[in-house]
Amino acid sequence: MSVYHTEQKRTLIDFMKLNRDKNFTLDEIEAHLLEESKKSETRIAPARSTIYRLIKGLVEEGRIRKFVNSDSRKATYQLIEGEHCDTHLHLKCTDCGMLFHMDERISDQLVRQINSASNFSVDEEETVLYGRCSACNKK
Repeated sequence: MSVYHTEQKRTLIDFMKLNRDKNFTLDEIEAHLLEESKKSETRIAPARSTIYRLIKGLVEEGRIRKFVNSDSRKATYQLIEGEHCDTHLHLKCTDCGMLFHMDERISDQLVRQINSASNFSVDEEETVLYGRCSACNKK
């Protein structure tokens, strides 16, 4: 099945690829794309409704992950493309928002231990462990 890419979708995906180690609210995405379009003579920022629609579709495609923080009502979004995100666990810093891909060997070992000890099947694609990264721990 081929995927149709509009110029707005390419603009959004390009922005997310350039910032793949960060996550953004929809408002932040809109602000960044608007700022980028002001710097470019050829790119036009997608409208807010287009961004919402595109993000929703990319989440459904599995290319962008949606995070909902328990202390906030706003969701954040981050590109997960190209990292085989369904085969390992993820670590997310609660301070800076960075998403880290856990080493697959460690992830596999941890999932096997959880599965055998608890008679529970962990969904690696959906599982994110929250904590603080080393950079935020130094602050």
